[in-house]
Amino acid sequence: MRLLFSQRYHRAIEQAAIAIDIPDAARRKVWAWLSANNTSLGIRRDPNDNWVSNSSILEETESDLLIENGWDRLPVTPYPTDTQYHAALRLLVLDGQGFFVFDTIEAASSYMDAPEKDLLRQKVNQIFELHDCPWRMSDGEFFKLDADFVGARIAASTHDSLVANQFAGAANEFSKARQYLGTGDVREAIFFAGHSFESVMTVLTNLEHANGDRLIKELGAKGFLDDLPESVRAGFMDQVLKALPFLRNKLGGHGQGKNVVAIPSAYGDLAIQIAAAFQNFLITKHLERSPPPRPEPEPEEKQFSLDDDIPF
Repeated sequence: MRLLFSQRYHRAIEQAAIAIDIPDAARRKVWAWLSANNTSLGIRRDPNDNWVSNSSILEETESDLLIENGWDRLPVTPYPTDTQYHAALRLLVLDGQGFFVFDTIEAASSYMDAPEKDLLRQKVNQIFELHDCPWRMSDGEFFKLDADFVGARIAASTHDSLVANQFAGAANEFSKARQYLGTGDVREAIFFAGHSFESVMTVLTNLEHANGDRLIKELGAKGFLDDLPESVRAGFMDQVLKALPFLRNKLGGHGQGKNVVAIPSAYGDLAIQIAAAFQNFLITKHLERSPPPRPEPEPEEKQFSLDDDIPF
């Protein structure tokens, strides 16, 4: 099981460096969706025993929360005397700390198959957008967005695009960039945003251990920008694509020398949004050059007329 939200951000939570405000209406809608989609499960708890226990997504979610936090019971007051219908878990989602709400959703997601996970992601993001909650879910994890930033939707979809197109390393680095920004570590956010962009270019160019400048030149050499006029390509590579490596080298990893300065969070937002835009651009170019194979058509069912002989 992957680390839950409260485990990934435990230092920021302990230091009160992160605030999670989920409106009551959003909490009610999230719980209603989880309850309505509480699929039954068959769990084989002992690998040496063929016995299968009847369970459900919410039952396993509550069990995971107890185990991961070392609790005897969920931290809700007053604790419900009626244990039916996951009453304690319901109170945790409706009244508990925001990070426990995220833990509940992430744990529940881990028991869903791919289509269910995607429906959950879409629904939660829809609810949070409707209620101006600046958090989004991607690949089973929550990350924070600046709700006023015009590129918020781009960042929300980029991680999913990376995962779907076999850029796992870049997806992991992009996720780290968002996590560091959420905890206030802007320098690391910029560093990993830049690193994720370079990881995508590394996959596309097959160049290992090359820096951003070399990777961008190789993109041009391999024809990724051949749909631009030749007179524009060099300027596009130098003045557009090198913007993120510049931010990473000057603010995220190098160039500070002895005079290390505090970096305003707006520059972390900028780096993540640039990384998101550049990566979506490169994935689009990659798919144009190497489109996924078309699914084979399903065989047509043979049609029988009433005049056909009975097949036995």
